[in-house]
Amino acid sequence: MKRFLFISFFFSMLGATAQITPNPKINKKSTKDVFINKIEITESNTVVYMQFLAKTSKELLKDYFEENPKEKEKFNEMNVMMRNFLLQQMMQESGGSTISIQSGSYLKTEDGKKFKFLKAQDIPVAPERQNIEQGKKYFFKVYFEKLPKGYKVIDFVESSSDKDEGFTFWNFSGISINNPAEGEVFSNLDKNLEIESQEEFRLFGKVLDAITEKPISAKIICLNSKSKAILDSIQTSKSGSYEFMLMGNDFEYKVFAEGYDGLEEGFGISAIKSKGSLQKDIYLEPNKKAKINVVQIEGLKDLPNANTETRIGEVVENEKKAFKLDKVYFNVGEDKILDESFEQLNALANYLRENRTLNIQIEGHTDNQGDSKQNKKLSLDRAYNVREYLIKKGIEGKRIKFVGYGDSKPVSENSSEEARKQNRRVEYKILE
Repeated sequence: MKRFLFISFFFSMLGATAQITPNPKINKKSTKDVFINKIEITESNTVVYMQFLAKTSKELLKDYFEENPKEKEKFNEMNVMMRNFLLQQMMQESGGSTISIQSGSYLKTEDGKKFKFLKAQDIPVAPERQNIEQGKKYFFKVYFEKLPKGYKVIDFVESSSDKDEGFTFWNFSGISINNPAEGEVFSNLDKNLEIESQEEFRLFGKVLDAITEKPISAKIICLNSKSKAILDSIQTSKSGSYEFMLMGNDFEYKVFAEGYDGLEEGFGISAIKSKGSLQKDIYLEPNKKAKINVVQIEGLKDLPNANTETRIGEVVENEKKAFKLDKVYFNVGEDKILDESFEQLNALANYLRENRTLNIQIEGHTDNQGDSKQNKKLSLDRAYNVREYLIKKGIEGKRIKFVGYGDSKPVSENSSEEARKQNRRVEYKILE
């Protein structure tokens, strides 16, 4: 979260000396998944505020193939079964990623002077490592020796090389910062320029059911009260816990949870900022009209560890352990899951959380229109994306296999558009 103070044009003419650079301009960096949010020069340190965005398995695979085009060609030439096997192997190997900061990191000025690393906050220093979760954002601070006045372009160097022995190092070159020389008027300020404040305020709590007071998983979006720009968002875990570090006086938030009425509320912290933190629980009212597509099936007593009499989706005829996700949608020829699919996928994720010993296989299918090889690829990509969505909802990847059958398993003849529509589907099968 960011706080902004509006500095008048008159003040800028006098010469502002605030040594804070929000979202600094950077000429080059070693990787796309780490960002510098702010650089602050205090009385004793240079503090670099950073953010790391852990990539999903699909993003990691995409990066790998972009860096290894010959491997991608070989992969595309394989049969579907072998591709499925290798994809699952590669995704399993992409797990277990970690982050840390090197103690030998330093800041370097244009004339070659180096300013040493001092300490780090919210991230371990190598050789210690922190495990990361795919798709999650991590915020941390790195402290260096104080830069003297007048240096306006610096490099952030973690290692002399960008990659080495399986590690990717965070190197940034050509970082432009607000650091005027002694007596120099910093003229880059203009009327209504937004300068970020140094003050932080911790807001935390839980999202709870207003009737049962039990925690629920919800999405919270925070916006600037004036500009309505989205400042940050978070998807809480099943515990309902959330936490924001705020740097402003006024903002508003919107809260969404499946099966509950949404909530919008403004919030000001100026009166209580001196306390440093506030616990605020958010209560959501259940939406009685919200329905999840759940069907009754027979033979559940034969399924291992089934603690409920329901399954998500439409029963596939003659196969009681297979279900069609009849509320999961894609645009024709595309693998991106449409928003209206999330309700049923959330229900499936909840079901799998409640039945932790069950494993499933996601199966993609298409009609017979177009090239058969492309149909198999499309069905595989759709099944993979469903799997990735469930993983983001907290389901372990090892519990979810996926396969793409293309047009090889139609449920009706492809003689009409209505029949072809029945063949374009995603199903899941409960594995023994």
